[in-house]
Amino acid sequence: MSEIRSTPDRIIKAFIELFRDCGYKGATTRAVAERAGVNELTIFRHFGNKKGLMEAALQSISYQPMLEKIIHEEMTWDLEHDLRVIAEDYLSYMEKISDLVLIGVREAEMFPELNEIIVQISKQLKETMVSYFTEMSRRGKLIDIDVDFQVMNFIWMNFGYFLSKCRFGDSVISSSKDDFIKHSIFLFTRGLTP
Repeated sequence: MSEIRSTPDRIIKAFIELFRDCGYKGATTRAVAERAGVNELTIFRHFGNKKGLMEAALQSISYQPMLEKIIHEEMTWDLEHDLRVIAEDYLSYMEKISDLVLIGVREAEMFPELNEIIVQISKQLKETMVSYFTEMSRRGKLIDIDVDFQVMNFIWMNFGYFLSKCRFGDSVISSSKDDFIKHSIFLFTRGLTP
């Protein structure tokens, strides 16, 4: 039995598939409509324009809801444990959508509307992590730091590992994801813990 999807879900799925196969430029509203089995006007009615469709597609695969769920349900307020859980989940998630991320990074400079959407998603991730670090600081579990800088260091550390593995495989860093997380989170938390 096939899964029944709403029209907006079918359109988003078609856009993501075309983005993966053809990039942002190739994922035209006409091609999306054809793949989704809808009229092109239906796309405009649901999403306004291609930028609106891209926003909806990125939100549908965004890590943000998962991160918020982790913070609300799995945090123990032990910095090393919590950052390990976040890093493991983030890197697993990024591996699943690696081709989309790499295409988005490559094409963002060519398409300002795509870049704008990617920046907003990055800001959401940063804001959620800033809230977590701020709460840890309030609880006296962090040294006196600039929270924004340390959140960005955490994000860069994990995103850098992800990019390195995607681009170079094991030729730059051959250790496993688990070893990377274990060692980097240990060192990172050691520097932040009073």
